[in-house]
Amino acid sequence: MALTSSMNWGINLLISLTFLTITELIGLSWVCFIYTIMSLASLAFVIVFIPETKGCSLEQISMELAKQKYVQTPLCWVSQRREKLMPVELAKREKQQLC
Repeated sequence: MALTSSMNWGINLLISLTFLTITELIGLSWVCFIYTIMSLASLAFVIVFIPETKGCSLEQISMELAKQKYVQTPLCWVSQRREKLMPVELAKREKQQLC
């Protein structure tokens, strides 16, 4: 959540500092067009890569994300086994549900 808030504030600062300069260079309609393209790219990313979590508890979300055999961390691309990522208690619950 902190990373998301920081990114939001950072992008807002970048847009605020550059908006008038870019508007003078290329015009308002092109600036709006560029912002529209960036917004559509962000929407496409969310639709394709972010899973739906509406109505799910945090435990259910954790279980669904941990069901993958391997997960790559986005910063260093190191694969980790799911057993390291899934808490032991949730793993026991999953086994009990299967039985």
